[in-house]
Amino acid sequence: MKSIKLTLLATLAMVGMGTAQAKDDIYIPVVSKGYQHEFWQTVKLGSDTAAKELGVKTSFVGPAAETQVSEQIQLMEDMMARRPDAILLAALDSNALVVPAEEAKARGIEIATFDSGINSDIPKSFIATNNIKAGADAAMTLANMIDGKGKVGIIAHVAGTQSAVERSQGFIDAMAEKFPNIEVLEVQYSDGDPQKAMDKTIDMVRANPDLAAVYATNEGATLGVGNAIDSLGLAGKLKVMGFDNTEGIIAFLKAGTIQGFVVQDAYQIGYQGLTTLYNVLEGKKVSNVIDIPVKVVTSDNINDPEMHTLLYPFGK
Repeated sequence: MKSIKLTLLATLAMVGMGTAQAKDDIYIPVVSKGYQHEFWQTVKLGSDTAAKELGVKTSFVGPAAETQVSEQIQLMEDMMARRPDAILLAALDSNALVVPAEEAKARGIEIATFDSGINSDIPKSFIATNNIKAGADAAMTLANMIDGKGKVGIIAHVAGTQSAVERSQGFIDAMAEKFPNIEVLEVQYSDGDPQKAMDKTIDMVRANPDLAAVYATNEGATLGVGNAIDSLGLAGKLKVMGFDNTEGIIAFLKAGTIQGFVVQDAYQIGYQGLTTLYNVLEGKKVSNVIDIPVKVVTSDNINDPEMHTLLYPFGK
């Protein structure tokens, strides 16, 4: 009788093990805004690391250009067809990506957003830089570089993208509140494309020969503005505040082509994003917003030890 009971308990235990989802069966893909910029590669490094530590499966996809909203929607469809447990999304358009998120919810797929969110309460969490504050930090630093007066232009990345809108608005609002003698020109969008950003900057300088400074809102825009400054021979004369970090941007700062840039902790955005969705799947409570702090890098602090990990996520 005792052996029958033990056999029955063992059988029940095996059934219970069979109904539980093993960690390596959990799949959380990342649908990014792109993959061409170093920022996204660093996000991938963070999400891949988190997946490895947690013992879950992940993948990383994104359209070829940050203007390809329909392609990103198709990538969401492709990922949902693989029946994932959750999707980590950086939305190219805060409105257009609502429908795919609604479809994911209907299929029982959890969603969290990173970098750029959507106009919906479906995502369990938003993991990102506080872009309003980051824009304000950029404004404060740049304004002091031009003694609180003059004309300033903005070369933003993609119109309609939450990050571009907020980084620009944070900058504009801070300038209006703190520096009444600074005139901020109408935002120019470059689609995050360095060549377009270069062309927009050259046009802006020619139309405004008294321009004192330019603020660029992402990696592609910053590289384009830097190239324009060099081509016009204005290094050090026209101040530049950039956003995001690459070896090219660091080289521009060290050469005096640009005077500063805002660096995000892209690794932590990816790491915390994937970890947050895993916690959602585990039934744990997560924050609606997870703010990943930024740093403003200038020639004064670029060699500080604390900056090394942020500036060289893949090693120097």
